[in-house]
Amino acid sequence: MKTKYKAILFDLDGTLLDTAPDLIAACNYTLDRFGYRKLDEKIIRTKVTAGMREMMKLGVPEKEWDSAGIESVMRDCFAEYYTAHICDRTTEFHGIGELIQTLHKSGIKTAVITNKYYAMAKKVLSKFEFSKNFELILGCDSLTHSKPHPEPILKALEILEIKSEDALYVGDHLNDIRAAIAAKTDSVAVLWGYGQNECADIDSWGATYKAQDVEHLKSIIFC
Repeated sequence: MKTKYKAILFDLDGTLLDTAPDLIAACNYTLDRFGYRKLDEKIIRTKVTAGMREMMKLGVPEKEWDSAGIESVMRDCFAEYYTAHICDRTTEFHGIGELIQTLHKSGIKTAVITNKYYAMAKKVLSKFEFSKNFELILGCDSLTHSKPHPEPILKALEILEIKSEDALYVGDHLNDIRAAIAAKTDSVAVLWGYGQNECADIDSWGATYKAQDVEHLKSIIFC
């Protein structure tokens, strides 16, 4: 199979892995522990990619955000619980493992660039056999800036020794596409993730491509 790309860079949550069930469980555990009502899964899913603080704010009245400790004790509780249960219900999206294996066999470099903390990303990915094929993982604490800033993508390209025009970034959120545009790489907005719950009108994001499923993504890469 032929492709013009020498490297495929991936977002993690909502792109490679369906991590929402474990993130939702951590959010509701934390809310309940601090005396707040648990939230319906559909409500929390609107903020899954926005981070633990934004998820918890859905269940804590705004006037209590500071006093409740969303930036401190609640955040720490969430992180501790999530880290301990990081892969209880998390699964790979259908076809991802096969795709990563195909890219590896084709000599195409792959990396993960996520706004998840590096240690969390490393731990959850380690549960999946395909992760051994990634050359690089960068988390939100790996560099000064996170997506939508282009720094993580540019750093990955530097480490992998790949030019921007030879790379494709794959993600499910507007911030993924903004980062790719700023880094001057092609991009794919995947439709199976969480981003459309937070960012309306995916057609306005500016992605080079959109992918309905992993098989469609494969056809974009190997066109």
